[in-house]
Amino acid sequence: MKRLFIFIFTCISVTAYAQPENDPFGESYNFDSTDYSDYSDTFDDSYGDFDYGYDDNSGGGQDVPQKPIYKKYERFVAPMDTITDLMTYTGVVPFTPMENDVYDGGTIDSLYLRAKLYLLKRYVENFKYKNSKDLVVPKDLLVEDYRPDGENGRIIIRPTVPLFIKNNSFSTTPAGTLTFKIEIRVKEEKYKYTFTSFVHNTVERGSEKPIKTYAEFYVNNKRDVKGTDQILLAIDRMVKGIIKDLDNVMKDPIVRDLDDF
Repeated sequence: MKRLFIFIFTCISVTAYAQPENDPFGESYNFDSTDYSDYSDTFDDSYGDFDYGYDDNSGGGQDVPQKPIYKKYERFVAPMDTITDLMTYTGVVPFTPMENDVYDGGTIDSLYLRAKLYLLKRYVENFKYKNSKDLVVPKDLLVEDYRPDGENGRIIIRPTVPLFIKNNSFSTTPAGTLTFKIEIRVKEEKYKYTFTSFVHNTVERGSEKPIKTYAEFYVNNKRDVKGTDQILLAIDRMVKGIIKDLDNVMKDPIVRDLDDF
């Protein structure tokens, strides 16, 4: 009997020891609930957003590197004459006298003389002007010289000058020479300039054989467009420089009053 009592007491003790502790969350706690806080809610992202070049909208929860975006090269657009199909710069400039004008510089004769002197000084080596006899354009340069007849006048020359490709703001590279035609027409109180017939002169490597390339070939070229555009840009800079010089030359000279000091 004593043994039976000990056996029953042992079974009751083992059963009581095997019972789980009380649930600290309570029977009503739902482990699927979102009503709780974690560290992500309190983290202070003070560094802002970073763009690492990844696309996080590709799906699948993975970042996919974006493809680099390359800007399409835009070709230089050369001014073309729709009638001749030649690369041509042209414009009509009205005469604008200086303030407090005391000299009539807008006459045909004055504009013609200014234009001719400018071209001779720019394209004739060691040119010096003393009188009208010096106003003779060399035959290898002259195309046409038409003195004003009361209504209009013009001078046309065909110079050959060195051509330079611009590398950056501080350096250039020689690129052969350029032959082209300049025409300046004058009328009362205005003038017209035209630059056309551009020919790029180079030599063949090794044989030194002369090569003449018309600017229109570069305009229509579809291969190595960046290289040919550099030639067109060099021409563009040169022509615009001459146009700017003409704008200054064809204005009235500044007449200073000696008593104004």
